[in-house]
Amino acid sequence: MTRARQTYSGWGYWVVQIGFAALLALLGIGGGVVMLLDDDGRDSESAGSGILVFAVGVVFLLLLVWLIAGVCSQSRTERAVYAWTIMQEYAARGAGGRPVNPGRTVTADLASLASAERARHGELDYAEVLRLQALRPDVPYPGDLEALRLAAAERETDLLAPGELAERRRRWEADDAAAVSAVERAGLAAPGAERVLRRVATASGVAAIVALFTWQRIPVLGIGAFLGLVAVWTALRAAAGACRDARTRRGLALVAEWRAEAPAAERGLPAPYAGFVRTPLGAWWMRLITPLLAFGLLLIVGAAANLSDPGAADNRGVFVGMASTGAALVLVGIALRWVAARRSAASRSRLAADRGPRGAVDAGHRER
Repeated sequence: MTRARQTYSGWGYWVVQIGFAALLALLGIGGGVVMLLDDDGRDSESAGSGILVFAVGVVFLLLLVWLIAGVCSQSRTERAVYAWTIMQEYAARGAGGRPVNPGRTVTADLASLASAERARHGELDYAEVLRLQALRPDVPYPGDLEALRLAAAERETDLLAPGELAERRRRWEADDAAAVSAVERAGLAAPGAERVLRRVATASGVAAIVALFTWQRIPVLGIGAFLGLVAVWTALRAAAGACRDARTRRGLALVAEWRAEAPAAERGLPAPYAGFVRTPLGAWWMRLITPLLAFGLLLIVGAAANLSDPGAADNRGVFVGMASTGAALVLVGIALRWVAARRSAASRSRLAADRGPRGAVDAGHRER
């Protein structure tokens, strides 16, 4: 086990992904700034190309931050297993089996990403891991293969007595029906205000991006509208998170009542309650992570664009302060992203424990 983890750490995959995103972000933002400065307002077509290149660079900069936050939020084993799953299938296709049709290539890549996500959450079973291992036998699985083997053996040998599975499912269906009624009585059947706030926040974010592209033609109005819409977007995201927290707390109260009344351990958590256990509290500040990262990146980009202008030498200290503040906001956002990911992982672990025998039956328990 230790040897497998030392043999494949997955860092090669992550370094390539982060390096590629960093290179394209640097080329896009740097090239866009140079094109805009050289244009000096004389050629509208050149200015449009500069804005487009700059926007592409910002997209890759956001991708870079997302990748770094993702790496920081995963454990060593999760990083290795995620990369291993992707590279096993990618290497097998690259050896001559890679589809020529672009549509099939995209479909295969999406399937690999989905498998990697399941592997990171420990949802791949022993047979799936062996299938992936066979694609490249020289690269050992970096996770706990023995634990997967023992779990598979337990599911094969721990069979239910005749009729017991049907009886359990009958009780589970009755529990689910009672839970649905309890959720409906509590008014928690639908997200309600949270869904409305999310949609309005999305519309505000799109409008803010549109306003940003008008700054060259109408500088004061464009920047003013952009900042106002960003403030609205941020406030709405926080409000949507607060609504989710309130809904989650009320749902967890129902879960606590069920736990106090549940007469048998094998009943397992009813399906309607699973979403409340799966959702970590603190959604209001988790929703602020994206605006925090976006605002930090905006300060960095704005400071870099102004520092490259020879006419801004007198205000160099101001722009250096902007860049430093933006970098601090990005680092804080990455740290919060790591905390949020840990909380989400803990919620998933609690859900797996609460589901108990239901999860075991879904994973492979069979009736004798």
